[in-house]
Amino acid sequence: MSGRGCFAVNLARWGVVPYITAWTSEVMSEVAVVVRGGRIAYVDERAGDRDGAGVLWTRVGFSPGVGVPEFKSVHSLRQREAMRRRLCQVCGTPCGRSALWMLSQEEYESAEGPWPAPVMTAHPPVCPGCVERSGRLCPHLRKGYVVLRPRRVAPAAISGVLYQPTSTGLKAGAPTTIAHDDPRTRWLRAAQLHVTLEDYEVINLGNMLTTGSQARPRSGPGVSVSVSGLP
Repeated sequence: MSGRGCFAVNLARWGVVPYITAWTSEVMSEVAVVVRGGRIAYVDERAGDRDGAGVLWTRVGFSPGVGVPEFKSVHSLRQREAMRRRLCQVCGTPCGRSALWMLSQEEYESAEGPWPAPVMTAHPPVCPGCVERSGRLCPHLRKGYVVLRPRRVAPAAISGVLYQPTSTGLKAGAPTTIAHDDPRTRWLRAAQLHVTLEDYEVINLGNMLTTGSQARPRSGPGVSVSVSGLP
């Protein structure tokens, strides 16, 4: 059976599986990490292992729809591509000028400063057609959420495993998040890209639940999203 056929069968069996969800078939064996050129590298590094800024990314397989969806795990490559190319994290289609971001109440209210302070998130955008079912099905949104339409999206941080060179070799640390322009990114094996949403509108779409003491829902025409500096 072709990959496309497997994907259709699995979607019928599992229901709505977000585009960025990892599947059991995509787990890969650990690859040795070494020091090369003053930064970490894979011993058998390939084209595509690094982003445009030279950061090394976790190597994963690519076979969506094959196996069992791991709803609690994000596929690092699809997450990064969804951020860079403004793909809907649910259906995978390009959002273009219609890109929206759905944030939980906790995530939205953690913004530093009063509304509309910039908000950092690791969640890629959603298209307008996927907002309602995302709010209904996504566990982290069930206690309330906001939908934002930003005018500017800027790179903010990268999550992953930070390595430390020692006299006995490389030592892998605990998962962490550092600024995208932190010089330590040369020692980071990245897993997720974070962006900052700036100059945004909090909008109301159908039965969306708007939360947050500082939120003032506004509606308006689509705006062009400016994306700068994403690797």
